[in-house]
Amino acid sequence: MENKYENICGNVKMMKKLWERNEQDNNGDIDSFKTIDKDSYYVNSNKLTPIQTFYDGESILITGGTGFLGKLLIEKLLRGCPGIKCIYLLIRSKKGKNVSQRLEEMFENALFSRLKEKEPTFQNRIIPIEGDCSLLNLGISIIDNDKLIKEVSIIFHVAATVKFNEKIKLATAINVRSLKDLINLSKNMPKLKSFVHVSSIYANCMQSLIEEKFYEPPMDPDKLINLVDSINDKLLDEITPRLLGICPNSYVYTKAVAENVVKKNIGIIPIGIFRPAIVISTYREPIQGWVDNIYGPIGIGLSIGLGLMRVLHCDGSVKVSLVPCDMVINGLIASAWDIAYNQRLNDTPIYNYVSKDNPITYDDLKNKSVKYGVQFPTAKAIWYYSFRNIKHRSVYIFYMYFLHLLPAFIVDTFALCIGKQPRSI
Repeated sequence: MENKYENICGNVKMMKKLWERNEQDNNGDIDSFKTIDKDSYYVNSNKLTPIQTFYDGESILITGGTGFLGKLLIEKLLRGCPGIKCIYLLIRSKKGKNVSQRLEEMFENALFSRLKEKEPTFQNRIIPIEGDCSLLNLGISIIDNDKLIKEVSIIFHVAATVKFNEKIKLATAINVRSLKDLINLSKNMPKLKSFVHVSSIYANCMQSLIEEKFYEPPMDPDKLINLVDSINDKLLDEITPRLLGICPNSYVYTKAVAENVVKKNIGIIPIGIFRPAIVISTYREPIQGWVDNIYGPIGIGLSIGLGLMRVLHCDGSVKVSLVPCDMVINGLIASAWDIAYNQRLNDTPIYNYVSKDNPITYDDLKNKSVKYGVQFPTAKAIWYYSFRNIKHRSVYIFYMYFLHLLPAFIVDTFALCIGKQPRSI
C-alpha cells in the first residue's frame, strides 16, 4: 500500500530536472539525496538541499493561506525550510473576527502541532497582510503594498473560490482579477524569483487530453473583467449560461480564463502554473488523514458515512484522479524552485500534478470507502453505510426518489407530528 501511494502522482518533467540538478550540486553523490517530505534531508545535516537553498533567506507572499491547501503550505514551508526569513500572509476579516484573531485561531489547528514541537516561535515568521482577493488590487493598503514590493521574492497565489455555482461576478473577481492585480504588483518587486499560480487540472476539462501547455481561453481576461464590471447583477445572471458555453460551471470558466493571464506574462516575470487534480486528505504528513473541508469526494464521503447519500449519478468505470494534499504541497514547493530554474531553460512552466501512473476508478474508490466505512462507522450515522454508483440517469432518478427523497419525507413528516422542525428536505 505504501509503495502504491508514494507513486500515485507527480510531474515527471519537474522531478527529473530536480534530480539532475541535485546530482550536479552533489557531484553525483546519489546517496546524499533525500526527498523533501522528511525533517532530516541530508545525511550531512549541515548541507542544504537545492530546494532548501532556494528558499533560504527569502520572504514569501501567500494568498489563500487560511484555506485547505494554504494552511498545509505554510506548515510545510516553515517546517521543511527553516532558513525562510518570513511569510507574508494575505488575510481578511471574516465573521466578526479580525486578522489577528483569525490567525491565532488558525494556529490552534492540530495541523501545526508538529511544527510547534520543532519551532515553538514559528509564528514570529508569519506577518499578516490585511486584504481581500474579491476587492480591487486585493484590498491591500499603500503601506503594506510598499512593504511587499521591497521584501517579497517568492509568491504562491493559492486563493480561489472553488464553488461550482458561484456567481460569475464574484468568481471573476477572485479567480481572475486578483491574479491580474497580484501579477501587476509583482512586476514592481526587484527581488522576485518565482511566482506560482495554483490552477486546477479541470480548468481545461473541455479537452480530451490535458497536456502541460496553454489552451485557448473561453474569453480574454480583460474583456471578462470589463464585462462583469459594466453589467448589473440581474442581467449578468441571465446571460451567464450563454457566457459559460460548454464550460460546466463558473469555477472551470474563470480558472481557464485566469491561465491566460499567466500566459500574457510569460517572459516578463518568472511565473508558472501548478495544476493539481482532485485534492484529498494527507497521506502521511504532518498528520495522516488530515483534512478540514467538505468539498468534492470529501463531502461525498461524509454524506455516505452519515447515511444521507445512498446513490450517486456516476460511471463507476471512469478513472478518478485523486492526489493526497501533502504530496500536492511537496510538488507545489518544488515547482516554485523549478519556475526560477526554467527562466534559464526557456521551458513552459506548467505542472500537471495528477495520478496518471497509478489511477483508480470510481468503483475502486467506492469499494475502499465502503470497506473502511463499515469497519469504522461514525456514531452520528443515521443509516447503515451502503452506497452505489449509478451510470444511467433514469435508473439513478428511481433510486434517488426511493432511497433519498422518500426516507427524508417520512422522517420530516414524523418530526412535524411530534412538533419538531423538519431537517431532511
